[in-house]
Parts: sequence; C-alpha cells; structure tokens
Amino acid sequence: MGKIKFFLVFSLALLLCGVANAALVSQTIKSEKSFNLKNMKMEAISGEFTFLIDPKNPSNQQIVDIDKAPTNSDGLVEAKANFFIIQNKDPKQRKGALVEVSNRGSKAALRYFNHAARSDTPNKSSALGDGLIQELGLSLVWVGWQGDLTISANTMHASLPKIVGLNGWARSDWTVDSAKSLLTLAHKEGIATIYPVDFAKQQDAWLTKRMGRDNLRSVVPRSMWQFSSDGKKIAGDFSPGIYELVYPSRDPMVTGVGLAILRDTSAYIKQIDNTFSVPKTIAFGVSQTGRFLRHFLHQGFNETEMGTMAFDGMLIHTAGAGRGSFNHRFAQPSRDAHRMSAFLYPTDIFPFTSARVRSDITNKKVGLLKRHHEDFYPKIFYTNTGYEYWGRAAGLIHTHNVFDIAPLKNERIYHFASAQHFVENKNNLVLLDEKSGMYRGNPLDFKLHLRALLSHLTSWVVDDNEPPKSAYPRFANQTLTTFSHYQLPEWLNLEKPFKPHTAYEVEYGKGWEQGIITNQPPVILAEIMPPVPKVDNNGHELGGINHPLIKAPIATFLPWVLRYNKFSSNEIEDFRGSVKKWTKKRIFSRYADKRSYLNHLNKMTLKSLADGWILARDVSRVKQQGNWLWDWSMDQPDPIYAAVDDNSLEER
Repeated sequence: MGKIKFFLVFSLALLLCGVANAALVSQTIKSEKSFNLKNMKMEAISGEFTFLIDPKNPSNQQIVDIDKAPTNSDGLVEAKANFFIIQNKDPKQRKGALVEVSNRGSKAALRYFNHAARSDTPNKSSALGDGLIQELGLSLVWVGWQGDLTISANTMHASLPKIVGLNGWARSDWTVDSAKSLLTLAHKEGIATIYPVDFAKQQDAWLTKRMGRDNLRSVVPRSMWQFSSDGKKIAGDFSPGIYELVYPSRDPMVTGVGLAILRDTSAYIKQIDNTFSVPKTIAFGVSQTGRFLRHFLHQGFNETEMGTMAFDGMLIHTAGAGRGSFNHRFAQPSRDAHRMSAFLYPTDIFPFTSARVRSDITNKKVGLLKRHHEDFYPKIFYTNTGYEYWGRAAGLIHTHNVFDIAPLKNERIYHFASAQHFVENKNNLVLLDEKSGMYRGNPLDFKLHLRALLSHLTSWVVDDNEPPKSAYPRFANQTLTTFSHYQLPEWLNLEKPFKPHTAYEVEYGKGWEQGIITNQPPVILAEIMPPVPKVDNNGHELGGINHPLIKAPIATFLPWVLRYNKFSSNEIEDFRGSVKKWTKKRIFSRYADKRSYLNHLNKMTLKSLADGWILARDVSRVKQQGNWLWDWSMDQPDPIYAAVDDNSLEER
C-alpha cells in the first residue's frame, strides 16, 4: 500500500532518562491481505522495519564493532529489515506470537508445525496447512536479520551497516568430492560474498589442501590458483579433497546488529496498542537459527534495553551444542560446522551446557546462560534429532566429561530418537547396497512430535502449565554412551562411523574476547568427543521420544549415513541418515500379516498420544506412514537377503 506508519517505541522512557535507546522506530506497510482460516479472520501484512541503535547504550556494547559503525546525525546506527506477519485480526484472540528466526531467508514454521507446503508468500488459507499455529492463538512473525543473503523478492533479509576501510582476514573452505575449476568464497548458494579479496594484499592469501578432516594441511602453490576478477571466487584445477583459503579482505559487516533486530522486534510487538500487539512471544529457530538463539542467550540479548524480557519462550530445534558466526568481525552467519564441511568456525565451542561447568583446558567456569541474567531466562525447549548427536555434538548440552548435567528449571530437552536432521521425502530414498538393504535418507517424521511440543510450550508460556518432562539419553540410566563404547547390533552388519562430529577448545587469537579473530585457521587446544545414544537390538536409539514406527518396528532407522563412494568414506554425511529394510523373514517373525502390524502400530500410536508426544489430529498420519512402510518393506525379492542373519529378534 506504500503507506508509512510511525510508532515511537519507549517514548516515555526516552523523555525520563534523556538517553537514546535501540528501538524499532518505524514501519512501512507494503502489503496487507485479509482471509478466513476456519472460523478465524486472519490478515497477512508485510513491509519493512527501521531500527536505530545507540552504540553508547550498555545493552548494545556487546555488538562487536558497533562503536565503529556509521551513524546518523543523532549518533545512532541504522538498520532495516523486512517483515512478514500472519495474525488474527482481533487482537483479543492473540495469546502470543511465534517469531521464527529465518534460516537463510526462508520461512519454515508452517512446514514444521502446520503440515503446510512450502510458500514464500503465505497470505491465504491454503498456505497455512491445518492451521495449528493459528489455533494455538499465535501470530506468526518473520523478520530479516541476516545481511549476507542474495536478496530476492521473498527473502527475509536485513540491511546492516558496514565499516568501510577496516581491514582484516577472512576464511573460506570447501569439501570437493568431484573435480572443479571454480570455487566461490561464499558459504553456499543463496549466500552473497560479502567479503571479497582485498586485491591490494592478495599476495598474502594462502590455500591449503588435505585429504581428511584430521589430516595435515599442505600448501597449494600460488601458481596453481588465482582469484577471479571480481574477487569473489578462486579458479584452478581442484581435485577431490578439503581446501581452505585464508585471505585479506576489508569493510566488515556489523553482523551482531542482527541479534539486536530480533530482540527489539520482540520488545516492540509486546507493546500495547500497536498493529501487531501480543502479550507473549516465543522464538523458533531451526538448525542455523537454533544456533542463533543459543548465541542470543549466551550473549545476554534476551534482556531488552528497558530491562524487560525479550522472548518469553524459545523452541530451539536441531541446534545441537552449537552457536555460530553471529557477532564477530568478518563473521559469516551462514557458516556452520559438520564433520565434512565448514571447519573450525566459532560454532561448537565451549560452553555447551546452560549450567556453569569448568573447562578442563582453560579452567574457566561458565555456562551458556549467564547466572546474573536469571530474571531474563525464557522457557526453553531444546529439540534434537539423532543426527544432532552425531553431526552437531548434541550430547554436550547435557553432559560434561562422563557426567550428566541436568537442564535448568526453565528448560526441557527432547531427543527425537533415530531421526535425521530433516524429514526425508520417501521418494528421495536412494538404495546404497542391494545386498544389505541400506538406503540413503531417513523418512522418520519427527514433525509430529514438534507439533505436540509447540502446543506444550505455548501452554507453558501463556498459561504456566508444566510441560512433559525432558526425554533424552543419560549416562545415569545407561541410554547414553561414549563413542568408544558405542556398538551396533551384529545382525545389522554395519560398521560404525569413524567418529561423530567433535567440538573443540580453540584459540582464535588475543583479540577474540573483543570479537576479532587473528588466528586463521584457529589453533586447536583440544578435541571434545561428544557422547552418543545407545541403541537397542533393532538398532534404534534409546533415551528419547520414540516415534510409533520405532515402537512397532519393521525397519531400522539410523540418524547417520556414511559418505559412500567419496573420499573419507568412513565419515558421516552432513545432515542425512539412513534406513535399512528388514527381510520379510524378520518382519513375519513379529507380525502375522499387515493387519496385525497395523493393529500393533495403532496401540503404540495411542500410547504416544497418551504420553503427549503426538496430537490426536495426527494419529491418522501415523497409520498412513505405517501403510507405506509395510508396502515398501514388502517390495523386495527374498533371495537377495538369504545371507542376512535374522537371529536375536527382540520385541519392544
């Protein structure tokens, strides 16, 4: 509509104290659309927020380089971010807001919670799936925060300040599985190269190669590669291996402003008498943005400048033990960390547990949550799949050495046993080995559990109703084990991975406490091996929330898969798990026929319903999944499996 509406935030406080505060100071409405969802009158509103940040305010001095950022005539730093909000038109029907921290500019919450299809502009009822979020009384809010995205019409992004003229060092790395001639300095497709090479100093750049994560680096001679004319790529003959480039750059973005954007958006929509007013807010982050929220908490951003709580609740999904590159000089927010990609960025670094524990390396006692910020602790659900225990060091969020560390009273930890990082489309499963019946990809649908947990978290935040107890593997009840003692059932006939993704104690250089990395790559002080869940005789993980397809098993779901037919083939593949078909002989030793199986699956589904792990409206979905799994499992010629050992069948 192009109509500009201005909202002065915290105006009374400004008058009383005479100090400028970071605030969401204005909004531009670009589109509004009304529609009906069941019996609710909804509206979708999009536009742009403008933020002004006072670099002298104590709450903002934790933003790295905020004191060097360009300012307006009032000495304030400006940032802009687009937003997209779906809300009930009647403010009285809004119990709160689910604020999704957008993962690399996307909108995921409707797919995770509403059984909705992917949509970049969810401004009609058909885009909202079954409407669970809205039926819980939650507005759905997206706001851009990441400044290094390739911008398209529907990408959630932010315009963040840059410090022109400031020099420093940046780093890129690549795992090359097939020969390439060109490598981009940006992390991945959709990410802009915000730190091109400083050509004046390009002779100081160096490139290394190694043939495994833990292997020694060898320098690639400068004559064998060169920067592209735009300074955003390198060209050469790159055979398979791990490459790492350290190079001079300039004009870093003040990435930590993205943390303030989320803080101030939440503070703003909880103000009375504005367009989007709600009484409570719940942050949702998945993978990258789950790590963002852990970083947000660790650096104390949940306390607003006015001394109030920014977010009342958080659902932090598939973050594992990580934080990330969200608030340091030359930070690249998209960079993550896995066994075979994005190596040694400040992601999986101490501390990991919310409770304070002492580092064995530095002797510092610290926790993810700051003790003096207890009044600003939100109610938190940490949810991780089995993959995060293998690929994101998730076991470290509730252990130290070989001891269990209990979550704080404001926290719950839930483990989706045997699931991979995302739900694989069953049509994308790839047969890896016909004889063993192993498939790349794991279709176990943990989103059924997420939906139930969002309902529990909303009830906890809005009505203070206690949620289910944490469900995750522990040393104490022998459902968690050290990697060296991890064993698979012999009948699976599988080798375990070389090792899970490990965390580190690292030295980024003497300026790291100020957010400046001078050691590129960092010096490794210690490798921290995370514990992993034990498995039962079916190969399924213990100690967490078991999907009904695990409680009534006819296949083995694994949260990891090896890098078949690639170098370092004994390492795990990023993000993915696998599924092993059982032989018909093994299946029929448990169930007389499909009807018998579906009856047992229904009993297990109703038990999950009674335990609060799924919603009543999702019971029929489990049956549909069971129907598919049975038919898929029966689609096999028996002779191929004649050599497989079917002993030791254990009923669960």
